[in-house]
Amino acid sequence: MTKNRLRTLSYNELFRIAEQGNITVLHDMDKESLIASIFEALEDDRLDREDTANLTIWLESKKFTVSQDEEFFIDFAEDVELSGRYMETCLMLMLRDPSWVYCYWDIEELILSELSAADDYEGLLLRVIELTAPEWGGESEVDRIDIPIQFGDLSRYINLPGEDAFYGVELYAQLGEREMLIARSNIVEGSRDYIAAAEDGDGGRCDQLIQLSGFSNDIGSFPGSAYTGTGTPQRIIGARGEDKPR
Repeated sequence: MTKNRLRTLSYNELFRIAEQGNITVLHDMDKESLIASIFEALEDDRLDREDTANLTIWLESKKFTVSQDEEFFIDFAEDVELSGRYMETCLMLMLRDPSWVYCYWDIEELILSELSAADDYEGLLLRVIELTAPEWGGESEVDRIDIPIQFGDLSRYINLPGEDAFYGVELYAQLGEREMLIARSNIVEGSRDYIAAAEDGDGGRCDQLIQLSGFSNDIGSFPGSAYTGTGTPQRIIGARGEDKPR
């Protein structure tokens, strides 16, 4: 650790380094004297270890030695709060399992301000698009689902309606009779959420493998995958599983 690096730390942080390294310092020291004492103690400790160790031990210990050019790790107790938004327009998909994706997005402040001021602004929507290939455009679009979202929403879990297909999401603003594309996501591939029946006739061995895997004993089906209700199954839930579709 260099003296310049030590100078970027606060007075209290320097005392905590001294305490962690068992370095004796005086509480009435000015900051520059405190830095000099810590730097000298760290360098003396490093040189002592190198002088007393044989070559083999020295090479191994070098992996963990704090030298003049290396950072000294400080374990501060204060929690670091991550920002919920970074004010950059983006739209991302993350495949959670074969049937569900996690979708999160953000919109830069300039676009949000323009939408708020627009007289014909009617809302935002996510357009989930099923594709036959991992590319946008062309003839690859098979189906689409529109999901209205609120102005302050930042994420959603989305249940994929099909299997063995590709999916992408577009974020639109509804402005009267027209739609404005704000962002387009990456494309993910949804696979089957069940095990297909064996084609070689060796059903007994396949049954055993399915049991060991934790899937259903009924070849070709997965517990909970079938929908037997009379209405339309819910496709969208909030990111924490608490929000209802809006």
